[in-house]
Amino acid sequence: MAIASDIMSKKVVSIETTVSAMEVAQIMDRNNVSCVVLTQNEKPYGIITERDFLSKITALNKKPSDISAKEMMSSPVTLVSSNATVDEVAQQMLAHKIRRVIVIDGEQSIGIITVTDFVKYLSSILTDSESYKKDLYDNLFEECQHWNY
Repeated sequence: MAIASDIMSKKVVSIETTVSAMEVAQIMDRNNVSCVVLTQNEKPYGIITERDFLSKITALNKKPSDISAKEMMSSPVTLVSSNATVDEVAQQMLAHKIRRVIVIDGEQSIGIITVTDFVKYLSSILTDSESYKKDLYDNLFEECQHWNY
């Protein structure tokens, strides 16, 4: 059975909680990522996603330079062991209704698993059954629209 480290993205951009939202946006843009992990004492502490910028800054007509990363992050984050099975990771994401989990080895973040990573994984193991594929994708994308980070 596949484990978290098999399907995770290894590119994790981590920053301290002391930076401004403006700096977070610049870091995300520079690294071409949709989220950053905030750390405190070098441990995962929170997460900021593109969606956080929409809901916590743009929708409220706030200036990114006036908001700290800590104010806009989602916390606590869901952490999974690099040895957790893919099924366990999926259960965590479904239970918390989230789109991303941080993969850790000990207390250090070593990767991230997103819904996109699951789509890649599932596409590699799907059978040729068109009805199975249709049901899977219809349900996956319908559910994701209502999830958080």
